[in-house]
Amino acid sequence: MKYTMNFENKTVLITGAAGGIGLECVKGYLDNGATVFMADFNKEENEKQAALLCEEYGENRAFAIACDVTKDEDTKKVIDFIKEKVGRLDVLVNNAGTGAGVRSINETKEGWEKVISLNLTSHFFFSQKIALEFMIPQKEGKIINMCSLSAFLGVPNCVAYSSSKGAILQMTKSLAGEWARFNIQVNCVCPGFVETPLIAENMANPNWMAYMNLRIPQKRLAQPSDVVGSVLFLSSNLADYITGASLIVDGGYSC
Repeated sequence: MKYTMNFENKTVLITGAAGGIGLECVKGYLDNGATVFMADFNKEENEKQAALLCEEYGENRAFAIACDVTKDEDTKKVIDFIKEKVGRLDVLVNNAGTGAGVRSINETKEGWEKVISLNLTSHFFFSQKIALEFMIPQKEGKIINMCSLSAFLGVPNCVAYSSSKGAILQMTKSLAGEWARFNIQVNCVCPGFVETPLIAENMANPNWMAYMNLRIPQKRLAQPSDVVGSVLFLSSNLADYITGASLIVDGGYSC
């Protein structure tokens, strides 16, 4: 066995790939030789980023697919596209998600269902379809679910988001146990506070930033690039005997 994170001849699908953590993960896989399929609801930005990456890494390395992961017809479109292009899929990174800072007493059923649908339900059914179409027949595959530190902590004003991420932990464990017999490893990465548009409003508050710098032992928020190594590791051959795990990436916040 070679102890490397070499993804040459591997194909990867990342949802929510047009920006933030998703886009950095795309770059990480490309750096290590993979072919990456980028699924995102923002068609224009996704195609723009894929074109830029192909200029840097070579043609037919990154493919953009417009996709709303909550819609079955879009999921089927993604699967058909991958089958047409390469015929197999080695890694799925369920990264698409949303966050809504709402006080629990002001939460609406519509708002709750939107967050749960995107952050939890879509992750399960996307994983189910990818497993059925690719990984179970191949008898191998890696699924990485993007979770959050809020799965472990009671974060105020984020009840729907925290609930969806807590459920992701249990979903990951259930799928890991059930699909291990197919040589599919299912794990999740749990970032802390990452500098993305999801927390832009908080970052604009100097008091909040001062608190974060005191609260986080490494004295800074994470960059999207800080999360990539964990995703690559869990989807590499170095993690073939790791499944059902949750890897916290928070600069020591949860210490």
